[in-house]
Amino acid sequence: MGLLGFVFYDAALVGALFGIPLFFFGRKYLRKWKLRRRRARLKPQFLSAVTMLGDYLKTGYSVENALTASARELNALYGEKSDIVQEWSRMARELRMNQTAEEVVEAFAERSGVPEVQDFSEVFSTVKRSGGQISEVVRQTSDVLTEQFTVQEQIRTTTAAKRLEQKIMDVMPLGILLYIRISSPDLLLPLYTSAFGRILMTVCLTAYVGAVLWAEKIVAIEI
Repeated sequence: MGLLGFVFYDAALVGALFGIPLFFFGRKYLRKWKLRRRRARLKPQFLSAVTMLGDYLKTGYSVENALTASARELNALYGEKSDIVQEWSRMARELRMNQTAEEVVEAFAERSGVPEVQDFSEVFSTVKRSGGQISEVVRQTSDVLTEQFTVQEQIRTTTAAKRLEQKIMDVMPLGILLYIRISSPDLLLPLYTSAFGRILMTVCLTAYVGAVLWAEKIVAIEI
């Protein structure tokens, strides 16, 4: 906000002061952004976890033992600080505390916020309680997730150039204004000293922020 205040109003301190109430909005936006990042990381990790779980179930492991064994394998693959290892290890601990497999999977699905995990939890709980073939459900889930993630990666690859262009366009207006401020400061002086100039810069700032948010929404493709 200090930078925006300097570029658009020639008042970095005023911009910083106006940024104080926006700090709370920024925290909310940052939490949402971090949540999206976590979900994006968790999806492919969950696919690996389900695949490993299915492999252990095929060899005759019970669901409880398969979860524990796959947690150790995921730790070797992603590291103990990864999202899926922390979640899988937590489920293994809860199973040792005599919670049922359905309960720990449902709790994981609720914490994750990932629709694929929640769908898997519902099917898993239904089949487990009805005495169905858990290994078959896990295998089918793995196949569906593999197809979905393949499509998502193709979309990300196709739109990678456009997303890079969007990031460049986000900073381009600020870069141009900063260059003019440094090279020819008198050129923008009327915009900072007259009422009409300040109104015009306010309109430009509003349009700039709106364009950045709009561009973020356009490139945020989710399946």
